[in-house]
Amino acid sequence: MPDQKRYRNQNSHSSSSRARRPQGNPSRGGRSSGGAAQRRGEIDRYNYVDRDIYSSRSAASRGSAGRPSGGNRRKKPRHRGLKRLGAVVLSLVVFLSLGVIAYAGVMLSRMNRQEANTESYVQQPSAAPAWEVVDDDKITNILLLGVDKGDDGLSSRSDTCMLISIDNHTGSLRMVSFLRDLYIEIPTVGKARLNTAYTHGGAALTMQTLENNFRIAVDKYIEIDFEGLTSIIDQIGGIDIEVSAAAAQEENQMMGSNLKEGMNHLNGELALYYARIRHIDSDFGRTARQQQVLQAIMDRCKGKNPAELSALAYDFLPHVTTNLTNSDLLYLISLAPQILDGYEIETAHIPADNAFQDLTLPSGAMVLDPDLEENCRILREFLHYETDSAGSAEE
Repeated sequence: MPDQKRYRNQNSHSSSSRARRPQGNPSRGGRSSGGAAQRRGEIDRYNYVDRDIYSSRSAASRGSAGRPSGGNRRKKPRHRGLKRLGAVVLSLVVFLSLGVIAYAGVMLSRMNRQEANTESYVQQPSAAPAWEVVDDDKITNILLLGVDKGDDGLSSRSDTCMLISIDNHTGSLRMVSFLRDLYIEIPTVGKARLNTAYTHGGAALTMQTLENNFRIAVDKYIEIDFEGLTSIIDQIGGIDIEVSAAAAQEENQMMGSNLKEGMNHLNGELALYYARIRHIDSDFGRTARQQQVLQAIMDRCKGKNPAELSALAYDFLPHVTTNLTNSDLLYLISLAPQILDGYEIETAHIPADNAFQDLTLPSGAMVLDPDLEENCRILREFLHYETDSAGSAEE
């Protein structure tokens, strides 16, 4: 029975020995110890399977192999890298934002700023309805004044007076031209043509004259030098304008152009002259041509990319004077893409049709004497101000 004893002795090894090698075939127990050891080595080499490699405990022990002693070390949390990435992105955003703000500051600094103190001009004209002045937080009214030098080259005169009304209720932009021959009461002056207001008190007197007589809030203005308007039209490559036969003949005679009735492509100089023609019809026709030119400029700008628009603004802004704050201007800039791409554009003029009389003054000057109450009603309706039957703004 020696072979059986040898086999039992092999099975009586320590538990650590059993863990290292599985049992051999009992039928081989009677061989010599050297041969058995060799065969056991062969078994270890070719048939031995360490089942601990499939356990999490073994994986943990292998992971810690080769590390310096001193207890288990915690793995670095993966979200720490995400935090670093977030910090980098945030820094980049802040950097770009500061760059945009700095660029906006440079652009806005190129514009001329002039406050318009209207308090001393507030009054109630005798011919105007005694209605409250209406205002609306979602309707932005800006008076656009087109000015040029007088014959002496020093004084300035207003040749265009147009209210730009941005309605965020309906997503609309409305342009209302106030004809220069309107005969209304002007503070510190008395009854006179509307364009007299600019000569005597600039934008402040013009804004308050309109507010007094037509009972709508007008406290922001943008004044454009016509020289700058000519430049901007040239920079955008000119504009396409539908020209009447009479306007084409007038322009050809006075400007040496070669226009024809129908669609024409005008450069800045020709477009400006076209907007100011008044001999062929009346101030109403002239006002319509001004609106036509402004609309054509906006249509042309729709096809420009942001870099091109920025370049245009950089060159044009020195020709602009305004009392708009930086906050006002940044707000308008944020609306520009919507206005150019989606806002409906509507136009009107004051005095409205059938709401005025032609009047000849003792001096022989011909003016437009408006029915102020009727024009106030029509203007409020066009600008979408909600009013009651008495003309007061509804709460």
